[in-house]
Amino acid sequence: MDKFPLARNAAVVTLVVLALLALAILLWQIKQVFLIVFGAALIAIFFRAVAEGISDFTRLPYGWSLAVGFSALVLLVAGGIYISGAPIGDQMTKLSDEIPRSLEKIGESIRQYSWGESLLNQMPDSAKDLPVTGKEATSFAADILTSLTGGLGMAILIMFLSLYFAASPSTYSDGVIRLFPPSKRPRIREVLHESHVTLKWWILGIMVSMAFVGILTTIGLSLLGIPLPFALGAIAAVLTFIPNIGPVVSAVPAMLLAFVQSPMWAVYVGILYLAIQTVESYLITPLIQKRAVSLPPALTILAQVGMGLLFGIPGIVLASPMTAMAIVVVTKLYIEDTLEQNR
Repeated sequence: MDKFPLARNAAVVTLVVLALLALAILLWQIKQVFLIVFGAALIAIFFRAVAEGISDFTRLPYGWSLAVGFSALVLLVAGGIYISGAPIGDQMTKLSDEIPRSLEKIGESIRQYSWGESLLNQMPDSAKDLPVTGKEATSFAADILTSLTGGLGMAILIMFLSLYFAASPSTYSDGVIRLFPPSKRPRIREVLHESHVTLKWWILGIMVSMAFVGILTTIGLSLLGIPLPFALGAIAAVLTFIPNIGPVVSAVPAMLLAFVQSPMWAVYVGILYLAIQTVESYLITPLIQKRAVSLPPALTILAQVGMGLLFGIPGIVLASPMTAMAIVVVTKLYIEDTLEQNR
């Protein structure tokens, strides 16, 4: 008979708590690995969709279709960079110079009014000097764009992982399924398939939206006579990947440049961006993502805030597809299998 049951139970509870704490610390330390794997899986879903489309059209085996699709994408990207890379690169360089100058001119304009002088005098020295000198002026959009396009080594790693995932998706999905009891495996396989379909349509929708926003922004800014339309259009296209936050951030540098010409021109640019985003949000995205999970804006913003606090800018970038997948998992495994089964 156990003479010390309380002490033994306390020791077991303590060991379990310590083990869970150690696991949580380990997961926190390797959180970037999770983002890398999810990013690679997202790209792999896109590669797989392209390969399946080629295979259905040409009747080529899946492996050859994947090779053809990847090669075509590489040539397409290389050709796009060759044709438009130099103009966009030059405009990006000019944009980094023009933003501080625009802030400086805006500061000078504000100082002409008594309320503006008073406002600037009440600001901290670091912020007050920003629009006057422009030496420390930075663009949040440029920071995000740099983060998205930086890290060549990490991008290569993610690309290789995505190719491995796309070449043999069943190997990795079956490995995940085997972590669950045999009785649960058919349901887990169904949930993974549904998640794959949701993310595939989300990727298709966001890519069409990025192209739509980038092209219309470039054309609209050119018609308005705003400087550096190609650079601003590229920023708008890239930041469309980040719902809610990206479109707002992308409008800031364009409105700053327009404000230098006239405050009304800044208003016109704001109306242009609002019109483009309205059409994209209420027409383009719903048409493409009919089979994807509809993401409530408030939920997406909360997810972006939470992922941003946990993972920084990469978390904000991947918050939307993660939320889409989480909705599928929660709906299938918790709402349908737990709540509705117990009614």
